[in-house]
Amino acid sequence: MRENDPRNAATQIDLPRSTDEGASARRYVPGPDPRVGLILDSKYKLIESLGQGGMGSIFRAQRLHIGDEVAVKLLHHDLVREKQALERFRREARAAAMIRHPNVVSIHDFNDGTSEATEPYIVMELVKGISLGDLLRREGRMTPQRAVRLMYDICAGVGVAHRQGLLHRDLKPDNVIVVPPVHEGDEETAKVVDFGLAKVRDVAASTALTHQGAVIGTLYYMSPEQCSGEEVDARADVYSLGAMFYEMLTGGPPFRSNNLAGLIAKHLHEPAAPFPSSLGVPLPLESVCLRALAKDRNQRQPDAIAFGRDLQSALTARAVVPPRRNPLKWILAASGLLVALIFIIGAAIAIKFGVDQLKSPPATQPPITSPPQRVETVPASDVDLRGTWGGTYGPLGYASKLVIKNHDGNSLEGVLEQGTFRIAFKGTYDSKSRTLTMMQTQVLSGEGWDLGEDVGKLSADGKKISGTGKDPLGTSLGITYQWSFTRK
Repeated sequence: MRENDPRNAATQIDLPRSTDEGASARRYVPGPDPRVGLILDSKYKLIESLGQGGMGSIFRAQRLHIGDEVAVKLLHHDLVREKQALERFRREARAAAMIRHPNVVSIHDFNDGTSEATEPYIVMELVKGISLGDLLRREGRMTPQRAVRLMYDICAGVGVAHRQGLLHRDLKPDNVIVVPPVHEGDEETAKVVDFGLAKVRDVAASTALTHQGAVIGTLYYMSPEQCSGEEVDARADVYSLGAMFYEMLTGGPPFRSNNLAGLIAKHLHEPAAPFPSSLGVPLPLESVCLRALAKDRNQRQPDAIAFGRDLQSALTARAVVPPRRNPLKWILAASGLLVALIFIIGAAIAIKFGVDQLKSPPATQPPITSPPQRVETVPASDVDLRGTWGGTYGPLGYASKLVIKNHDGNSLEGVLEQGTFRIAFKGTYDSKSRTLTMMQTQVLSGEGWDLGEDVGKLSADGKKISGTGKDPLGTSLGITYQWSFTRK
């Protein structure tokens, strides 16, 4: 573990493992395993112990009928001794064996342990690499480019399982193997292990612990709904992926505590801290990660495929969206520019006033004045906001278009358009105060947009709407932004 890393045996329920990690994995085995040399079902000969964890031991083995090598995980009998857990093991093992993807460690065979002659086991593809957990313990953290590349692999594998209705439920760095490039010019890849086993373990543990949902897994990466024993879906895996990605970029998990209760409380109630500005992580990338760590699962990406796609889009957006790493500096810079602009305008007015004074007629002659211009005020009750409004929107004031499609009484709905983004919104209009509220409800097109909310007012002549907006990321940083639209 990294120096001063608070993770210890009290919170790290499972030990790290890899299907072939050599010395890194073997450090968890105190001595030679007496099962080395054992032949399982006349098919698999155990050659070498590779490590062990909370669910069992893993060996390098030879397939006797074929001659190639595989990884065999011998599971604890406790995992399948109960009838419910045994049936769950069979279903999950079959489902996991159906996953065929280059970023998932393949399952070749399994034995449910119903025969007293052998232990329950799973036969897997033998992958030579290092676990992501060991890699992070060795190197600390990664560059954004490398982190996104590996996480995209992980999301691709997990996402295929999600599309088949299978959850992992125990995603963490020690359940990912990073495989070095095979040929010159290739890139390292990531493979996910242990699909379906977490659910088997949950069912087995429920009998011994609680029938209302056992809190099982490595707590640093568990979703709030897992911590509270609720039913989970793909968004629980997305939360775990977000916690892993947070650690890949910062060198530590999003939440730390010296005890289980404190760690669970943070997952349930404490928002993840923004990335330190010194790391130089692009803001769009940070936004995608923090969205995956939302306490409300409805605010996260719907599955691993969407999370991986958002990460790639955010990394690409780095070239076109200037990073706003320090909100105070950004605000001060904008304020300085505004002061300078006011000074220039004031100086120009003063100069013009002086020139006009020299050109003005003698004081004895009455000045020529124009009749005051009247600003037509449109009664608030007669306003119809339907139509297209053009203007600027967002912290950087990008050109945008507001299309209000329906306005019935005090309700309205439409679409906000900015570049490739199209965002649906619903809102209200209070005719007495001329106040407009808009709540963004859905991203119709574009990747990486955080749904926000806006409040503004209609001008007296009914031709302009202006106000302020905010989104989850800006709220966490204490930032709002201005927007303004004029009827076309």
